[in-house]
Amino acid sequence: MAGFRDGVPAPRKFLTLASSLLVRQKIGHLSIIIIVQSKTSSALIYLLAASVTSVFVFARDNLNLGGRTWSDVLPLWLVLLGIPLLFAFAYPRYLFGSSFQQNHRNLVLFLNALLAAVAIFLFPLLALPVGRNSFLLIDSLAFPIGVIIVVPLLFVAALSLLFRQRSSLATFASILLWPYFFLLALCTLDRFFIATPLWTAFYFLCFLSPAFLAFAAGAIAYRPALAHSIALLSSLGSLPWIYWTESRSFALENSWIIFNLPGRDLRYLPLYARFSIPAVALLALATVVAILRLLPVQWQLRRLPLSDRTWPAVAASFLVLALWFAQSVMPYRIPGAVDYSDWPVLQILHVEKRGLQFHETCLNVYYRRDGYSALGVSANDRRLFQYRFSQRHSTGELTPALLQRARAMAQSLDYTKNEWTPLKPLRAWNAEGWYFRVEGSHLLSYTTENGATPPPEVVALFHDLEATPRSSETHSDLEDVCLGFCYDPKAGLGYLYSNHRCFNDGHGTHCE
Repeated sequence: MAGFRDGVPAPRKFLTLASSLLVRQKIGHLSIIIIVQSKTSSALIYLLAASVTSVFVFARDNLNLGGRTWSDVLPLWLVLLGIPLLFAFAYPRYLFGSSFQQNHRNLVLFLNALLAAVAIFLFPLLALPVGRNSFLLIDSLAFPIGVIIVVPLLFVAALSLLFRQRSSLATFASILLWPYFFLLALCTLDRFFIATPLWTAFYFLCFLSPAFLAFAAGAIAYRPALAHSIALLSSLGSLPWIYWTESRSFALENSWIIFNLPGRDLRYLPLYARFSIPAVALLALATVVAILRLLPVQWQLRRLPLSDRTWPAVAASFLVLALWFAQSVMPYRIPGAVDYSDWPVLQILHVEKRGLQFHETCLNVYYRRDGYSALGVSANDRRLFQYRFSQRHSTGELTPALLQRARAMAQSLDYTKNEWTPLKPLRAWNAEGWYFRVEGSHLLSYTTENGATPPPEVVALFHDLEATPRSSETHSDLEDVCLGFCYDPKAGLGYLYSNHRCFNDGHGTHCE
């Protein structure tokens, strides 16, 4: 029949074909946009990981930067590490340019890889043993000479590559980059740096990893597979040393509980502590992004290649941070070791929880054989989801009657026997807890959640002691990086510092 072919009207068939071509064209344009976006996001992630990791590793074992703020270190970092990272980012424009011969390119790549390997091998030999490294002083001759010669050369070459995509100094500058990093790492290393040769090599590998990440960010537009492979290896190569630095004194001090330091403005926390957490997050993000980009294109998720996705890497990075956080902050503790000159003979803590609000009062009874006796009172009204809260302190004198009752209770067999009651923070919406400790015995807890009723004599003594006249109050601030969820009854009783919560039982350090 006229106007028909294969039983389909010709105009309709034409429209079907045209719409199919239009859909394919749109899908093609969408794929191109997604690929470009994935390359841009990958380069940005690698650059961020390089920048933050370089600050962290530069400040972590650098005695000269230990107490300085970011505003003090920023100019120094821009000169010493920012310019070399800028050159590493711009160098692929020259190395993978169309005018570069393949044999020459392979030779330059091999020479740079060889210099990096030699530097990693030699670094432990000169950095160790501790205290005998002649380059440790930042004012040694090697440091200013290296900065004056190499940094301007790298800066000029980087600018030429970024704006002209060529530079006669690029190859020479790339060769000088490795001796420069070698001397910089030696000159800024803490003289009290203690590690085995293997971990010292990992430290230097972490010191170099930002340069590799910056190079990978610049190479994505020219050699994507090579760039993502370098990013993956450099990110994985930097993680062992970061893990070791966190685990070697994990119980006494780690990057998370440093934020529990009382009375410290966050701006004045150690520089490495403020950058270690984003450094780990970005390195984990860069690692997973590199793995995703190296997956086969045929692997798809919702009709789009999995290799072009970024959200799984973001989710993996948050998961790493969540696991690290959960293992670092519990139980509540402040980094460092503090030994009190006098510990109370008897303690009673009363905690009332009403919704998100806590009202805590701790009474501490002190007495000695020389006749000295005193009452110490600490209290707070903290809330969940609150980082900083105020602790009130006051002291009072015990009457002879109260002192006699406290002594009798401290010597009673009912409270000095070594029973242990499971101790958990109150989590019910409305709850109440009583916690009692006698010197030399375990802490006893009586809460509405465990169904235990406090002895009447403990409650009576608490109220009588609380009514004792006291001196004027003083205030101090406490912080909880868990926003109130880590602070527990033992912390309320004064077990605040790491040596109060963590101990070595011969099989390693444990915290409780």
